[in-house]
Amino acid sequence: GLAFVRGDGRRQRMIFFCPSCWSRVKEDEKICRECQADIESLDHLSYFEKLVNALNHSVRTTRIRAAYILGELRDKRAIAPLLDVIDKRDDLFLIEGIALALGKVDGKEVLSTLIQLTDHPSFLVRRAALNSLSNFQNERALKVIKKALKDPGPTVQDLARKILQVR
Repeated sequence: GLAFVRGDGRRQRMIFFCPSCWSRVKEDEKICRECQADIESLDHLSYFEKLVNALNHSVRTTRIRAAYILGELRDKRAIAPLLDVIDKRDDLFLIEGIALALGKVDGKEVLSTLIQLTDHPSFLVRRAALNSLSNFQNERALKVIKKALKDPGPTVQDLARKILQVR
């Protein structure tokens, strides 16, 4: 199974999860008690595949961390799984992280999603989408950045001004 380290300041403890359903499992378990998945057979997954699976982890911070790392990898294969998670989850912090990750992956196929996210109810998501749009050097992105000057959120307006000054 997958292990994530959690520390309490004095000692470290490994927590193992089933890579299929994300239930906690014991380190030596070969079959998940919850979903009956063969844990050993899932150990062969690549690091990238494990990160994609972690987008559906039961722990929110792990989902956000997986989105962040996928963005840092800048692998275009991450686009589809990241977009899929946006459609399935309403966790605004995860969507914020995905918007930032999509800006790092940088593909034409993410542009329309980032533009849509600039209308999200959360200013955190709008700001992240705007930040990612600043990586695109085209008229569509520029138009949306200019529109953000009138965003209801002052931090989004400030970011739009900063982006336009750099251009």
